[in-house]
This record gives sequence, structure tokens and C-alpha cells, in this order.
Amino acid sequence: MELNNTELPIGSLRIGLFTDTYAPQVNGVSISLQLISEGLKKRGHQVTIFAPKFPGYKDDEPNVMRLPSLKYLNNPPIYVAVLGTPRSTWKLTRENFDVLHAHSPASVGLLAYLTASTKRLPLIYTYHTSITDYTHYIKFIGGTSIIKHAAGWFSKATTNLGDQIVVPSPKFQRLLLHQKVKQPITVIPNGIDLSMFKSAQRPGALRNRLGLGPDAQILLTVGRMDPEKRLEFIVEAFDLLSERVPNAHLVFAGDGSARKSVEEKANATRARGRIHFLGMVNRTELPDVFHDATVFLSASTTEVHPISVIEAIASGLPMVAVQDEAFEGMLDDGQNGYMVPLNVKTYADMLADLLSDHDRLKRFAEHSAVLSEKYSIETQVRSLEKLYLEAILQNWRGKFFRRIIPESINKIPGQINRMIRDEVDKIFPGRKREK
Repeated sequence: MELNNTELPIGSLRIGLFTDTYAPQVNGVSISLQLISEGLKKRGHQVTIFAPKFPGYKDDEPNVMRLPSLKYLNNPPIYVAVLGTPRSTWKLTRENFDVLHAHSPASVGLLAYLTASTKRLPLIYTYHTSITDYTHYIKFIGGTSIIKHAAGWFSKATTNLGDQIVVPSPKFQRLLLHQKVKQPITVIPNGIDLSMFKSAQRPGALRNRLGLGPDAQILLTVGRMDPEKRLEFIVEAFDLLSERVPNAHLVFAGDGSARKSVEEKANATRARGRIHFLGMVNRTELPDVFHDATVFLSASTTEVHPISVIEAIASGLPMVAVQDEAFEGMLDDGQNGYMVPLNVKTYADMLADLLSDHDRLKRFAEHSAVLSEKYSIETQVRSLEKLYLEAILQNWRGKFFRRIIPESINKIPGQINRMIRDEVDKIFPGRKREK
């Protein structure tokens, strides 16, 4: 694909987003990138997305450059990019960008680093996933201690390749500080189109699909059905509460490698007739699913800043989750839901107690909607713009002083950093910056 290098309006940036996961894959990173790309383009920027080629899939967007890829997993299908021939890589590094933003540490992330190094461009890196929590996806040896140790080293090393690091939640900021990542870290929460989830397009669509009346209480999970999500835990908890709450139904929306085992677990329970699997749900239909539900559930402790939770609270859903720092700011314990220990009986008891109190459910729903207001895609995009500009200015400063000051005395005083930041503050008043 040829990049469009036409003249841009004043103030526009040429931004390259690099990712190992993108459409048609459905996960938090893929959805987040689509939203960020659209948000940046609406604000007049030129965005190009670099992602692995997915056989048989044709992009609707003109700004996606697909890279040669190899299939890594079958269920769900996952393709990883290869860097291609030296000629194609060199051609890529000659394209015109102002800033590059990597969203994965593997092959495409490495390509972003090589491109940034060759062109002397600023590189932003968003740390989306705790690599040490996902080593089980490495075939045969993923669970060994040596692989987990190597994953920790790889996490720190690849993160430090960025000039600026973005994390979606304070949980990951603390994680990277613990790993002694040396680069500046900025917390920029994920955002969504909040207006999309404020109301249902077809109220009652989910209940009609499942044949459920208005009195049925629907407990919902949305997202990838993979082992780290602990969906079997939710099935066990539902089995415990099913007799106490006879009008409760459990609904899974999503697909993944753990779906078969979760279905087998569900079929072995007393409540198997009240556990439903929707499979993949088109994103445009998700508001209808959320608005027919009663409570949103999570048992995962490997989340970062889950898009599905933002969508749930934006839809006005109370939430019950296993204790995890990722929900900081989204789940206000005792106000719009509960965080409970990783104990099936405790989880079931808390959920049954909540379902029995309609006034509390209503109060929690209202507070969820209030909490969601800070997670708009517009806020996320504006925060990224500020970070891009600061990175570009810092990069310009580095180039400038490399040209005019001999290497032996090329030690930039701290005053220069402060001057650069002061200029950014004049352009973006009210910007919060770390001390």
C-alpha cells in the first residue's frame, strides 16, 4: 500500500500506529486502536496503521498497511508479522512521519523501533499487556519458570525502547516502576464513544433472543473467552446462587480458546438451562446486550483497563469483580458494585445479596453511568496529542543540540527541559505533568 503524503493542514501530525493485533481480531487492543485512529483523524491528523496481514480479510479503512505474516495460533486465529525483505523494510523507514506509536512489543513493535531509529523519530510505546501473565500461549514451554523470567526481562527491555511510555491504568504504572523501567511513564486511560452506550437501539433484543421475560435477571460477561479470564469460576459461582435466585440467567458474549471447556463446565451444573453462550457479538449490537443485562461480571486478575468494563458502566450496569487494581476508577466498591476475593462462595453470596436489593441495583447503576463520563475517546485522543507534541519537541531539541554542540560537551542542562515543557504548557493550558 502506498502512503498518502499530500500536504496536511497546519497543526496536523503524521502518525504511525504499529500493532501485532488488529481487525478482524476482536480484543481490547484492536478495539482501542480503531477508536484512537478514528479520533485522531477527526482532529485532522493523518494516521497509518501497520498490522499483520490476515488472510481473506479486506480492510474497509484506506489507512491500514498490512505486513507479511505467519499463522501462530488456530483458535482463535492469530497471525504474527514478519519484517519482510530488507528492501521492503527500507522502503517503510523512508516514509514521512512525525511520531510513531507502538502498541505491542513483538515483531511489529520491533519494526516501529527500527523505523524510529532509522528516521530519528520519537517513539511512543503503550504497554497494553502484562507479558508474564500470558506466557501460557507459548507452545509447550510457556508455563516454565525460565520462560516467565525471560518474559519479565523482555517486558522491561522492549518497554525501554520507547522514548515515552503510555499505560492505560495506574496498575501498570506501578508494575513498570517495579520492573525498573527507566523511561517516562504517562497514564492515559482507555476511552470509548460514550454516546454509543447511553441507550439501546432495540430494547429487549437480548431477552427476546433468549426467550426471557422482563423479570429475568441477566448476569453478563463480555470479551475473549480465554483461560486467564477465569470464566469457569463464574460458572461455579452461578451454580451456587442459581437455587437462591431462580430467575437469574448467566450470559457469555464472546468467543475464544476456553469456550469449549466453559461450555462443558456449564453443562455439568444444575443450572445448565440458564447459562447462555452468544458467541461473537457485532460491536454495533453490544449496547442492546448491555442494556438488557442486570449486572456485569468479571473474575479476571490480568486486566489492564478493560474496554468491556467501560462499556458496561457507560450502559449503567452495576458490577461484581474479583479484586484487581485494573478496575481502579471504574469500580467504586460499595457504590456501583463490589470487588471480592477470589473465592467462589464469597463471590456467589455477594452477587445473590445484590440481586435481591432492587433499590441498590438502581443506585449502583446510576453511579456507574457517572463514573464512565471520564472515559471518553475524545479525552484519550487529546491526551495522546499532548504527549505526541511533547515527544516531537523533545526529539527536535535532541537533534538541534547534536548539531551545534560537540559530543564531548553534549550535556543538556535541566533548564532546557523545563523550557520545552513550559512551551507545551502555553499551547495546552491546564496540562497535568509529572514532577
